[in-house]
Amino acid sequence: MSSLIKNIIKYSLTLALAVALVFYVLSTVNVTEMINKVKQAKLSWVILGVSINLLSHFSRARRWNLLLEPMGYKPKTSRTFVAVMVGYFANLFLPRMGEISRCAVLKRTDHVPIDKAFGTVVAERAFDFICLIVLIGLSLILEFNRLTTFFSEKVFNKTTPTAEAGLISNPFLWGSGILGLCAIFFVIFLEKIKNLIIYQKILSFIKGVLEGIFSIRNLKRKNEFIFHTIFIWLCYYFMTYLVFFSLEATSSLSPAAGLVLLVVGGLGMSAPVQGGFGAFHEFVSSALEGFYNLSKLDGLAFAVVIHTSQTLAVIIVGGAAVIAALFLSRKTQIDDLR
Repeated sequence: MSSLIKNIIKYSLTLALAVALVFYVLSTVNVTEMINKVKQAKLSWVILGVSINLLSHFSRARRWNLLLEPMGYKPKTSRTFVAVMVGYFANLFLPRMGEISRCAVLKRTDHVPIDKAFGTVVAERAFDFICLIVLIGLSLILEFNRLTTFFSEKVFNKTTPTAEAGLISNPFLWGSGILGLCAIFFVIFLEKIKNLIIYQKILSFIKGVLEGIFSIRNLKRKNEFIFHTIFIWLCYYFMTYLVFFSLEATSSLSPAAGLVLLVVGGLGMSAPVQGGFGAFHEFVSSALEGFYNLSKLDGLAFAVVIHTSQTLAVIIVGGAAVIAALFLSRKTQIDDLR
């Protein structure tokens, strides 16, 4: 089977999964009522959230420049911003194609080799992965009591603390237990595990993460890189939290809830479907329903508002970036001929 046919099958399956998830999520609520709630959203807060998100993309472009600089490549931030937005635009149609697409754009506009550009993308993803892990831990700490209550009442059907709930509510205990079991399993089946393709992929990912972590040693402006990394995630947080105020049902949620929704939404967006469609909506609406006692209808309305607004922004700005990339590529080719 040719690689083209494999890619067609793979992307067709991801599209089918996205459509199935969307239909599943919509089947759990009254769609007409949900649309009415979405229409009541205050646009000022939504636009503010979108603006902050676009600001994070520009900061990401600037951070990418910092990673390219030690290799001798110094494209303008405006050009890396175009490449970044083309990448986000590509992800709406082909999952995981954004990274390759933005590297290809920079190759055509500024002659940055794709392999080297992709290496810097792996590096920045490594730092983003670390930030996500930190935020997961922080959200667990800030909302520890709420999560404990959820497991006690929803999982064990108890309104008072139980021994089982106590086990769940002790992250050090069950965390150590899970790690111990995984270690025993790994040692026993080590030789068989080494032959698994998924093992090689995980090992390669870990190596990429470590290389990304240590690559900061070669940066000329480490402090600026750290600043942009923190700034990007602050933007992600505020684009989530501020949109709470666009809907009455979510307007009273705490700042800690914004952190939880950022993490949950991020996990939904990482699902292997185009633009996180369906997965993002299910993750976010379920979190609002399970952790914060909102109705499924209100939770889904919030998910639709934030996901639709951000997607439209990517379509508009990303579409313009595709056109700009074509223009810049042609201009570069003309300059090379002179």
